[in-house]
Amino acid sequence: MKEEIDENKEKEVIQKAYKYNGLLGIWIIAVFIIFLLQITKIITDQYLTLGFGLIILIYAIALHTQNHKLKIKSIASILVYSLNVLSVIGVVLIILANQAHNLLELAVGLLGLVTLILQVLAAIFALLSARKLRKLYPDIIDNRKKKI
Repeated sequence: MKEEIDENKEKEVIQKAYKYNGLLGIWIIAVFIIFLLQITKIITDQYLTLGFGLIILIYAIALHTQNHKLKIKSIASILVYSLNVLSVIGVVLIILANQAHNLLELAVGLLGLVTLILQVLAAIFALLSARKLRKLYPDIIDNRKKKI
């Protein structure tokens, strides 16, 4: 009986890890598209990106938890954590650049470029992890889709 419960818990963890990996990649791509739409002035709401950024952080924490249970390295989650640290540094640099009007504006631009690259890498690693889980546990992932 206990083995059955443990097996069901493991299947649930695998299904959640697969779902969170896929959704994290999709959320990051969505934020990237919203960012591009903000640059082109199609979307002017700045809080939209902040809200999606918070959702990405929540998914990264949940993903990290599930991957830790499966003893899988969570590169995408670590990249999301580093993105948040860089965002805080970027906010401080933006405040200083607005006050000083000097080369800090260049640093803010470079930090934005690094953040963009890390965001793309996080999405790629999240989707690759989902693909890896699908290859390792195809029967469990397929059973999840049949239930839905």
